[in-house]
Amino acid sequence: MADTILMDAGGVLFNNVTEETDFLVRLADRHGADPHRLRSEIDARDAAYETGRAHVHDVLRDALAAAGAPADVAVDARWLDDLYGDCLAVHPGAFTAIDAIRRHRPDVLLVLTNNEAAHWDRVKDDRYGHLGRFDVIASSWQVREVKPARAFFEAVALRCGRPLDGAVLLDDNPEVLAEAGRQGLRTLHVESPSTLPEAVASLLDFPLTVADTKDRT
Repeated sequence: MADTILMDAGGVLFNNVTEETDFLVRLADRHGADPHRLRSEIDARDAAYETGRAHVHDVLRDALAAAGAPADVAVDARWLDDLYGDCLAVHPGAFTAIDAIRRHRPDVLLVLTNNEAAHWDRVKDDRYGHLGRFDVIASSWQVREVKPARAFFEAVALRCGRPLDGAVLLDDNPEVLAEAGRQGLRTLHVESPSTLPEAVASLLDFPLTVADTKDRT
């Protein structure tokens, strides 16, 4: 029986802002950069903000300059945060799943295991309060490693104060899940967050009730 749930955020709790929306196009258009180059430049740099070595605003500014914006490009922090918030969407089913676990299996340790900038996590938390729903925050910016590296899961285990023998990773990324599986972790592919309440109920062996699903949209 699972005793620990390792949960991703982008693609599970929320949409993937940079992958599923026009966030990068709007960012590039405002600053005179090429949006396709911008994506590749961010991909080359994202570990810096995911591990907390650099602020995401600074990384995006450097990526814009490398993607054709003026070398001295300035990025308005408030505008950027507003753009991110405008592109952000929540997946209510995932929050319903968390609440159901709390109600039926309070013994299960809930752990946030996302690759994210600390700043973006705080922007989302200000709006949706997701950080407070977890027992342990083991995001990349907290453990200073990027999923699915072995060092990431080793750091997560240290944060949890227990081995991950009884853990299940809930993630939307097949490559992450495959690598986690090779490291011996149990996994659950979140293809549709709307069905996550049923999935975790089956995984953790509890019945969903009307109270569990009444607020799901």
